Amino acid sequence: MPHVRGTIHGIAAMVTLVVGSMLTNTIRAEFELFAQLAATTTRLLVDVANLPISEEVAEVVVPVGVLMGIWVFAYELQRL
Repeated sequence: MPHVRGTIHGIAAMVTLVVGSMLTNTIRAEFELFAQLAATTTRLLVDVANLPISEEVAEVVVPVGVLMGIWVFAYELQRL
C-alpha cells in the first residue's frame, strides 16, 4: 500500500515543517551557536547563493532540515 505510506510521509513532512518553524525562535534564543548557524545559513542562501527567498524562510531551513533528517533517519532504522 504505497499510497498510504506516501500519505503518512506527506502529513509527517507538513507537521515537521510547522513544528520546525515554531521551534526556530525558541532554539535560536536558547542556543547562541544555533543562532549563529541560522545567521550563517541565511547569509549563504540569500547573499552568496542569491536564492530568491526571504530571510524568514532561510532562517527556518536549518531547524526544519534537522527535524526532517531525524524523521528520515528514524524511518530508515524502522525499515531495517
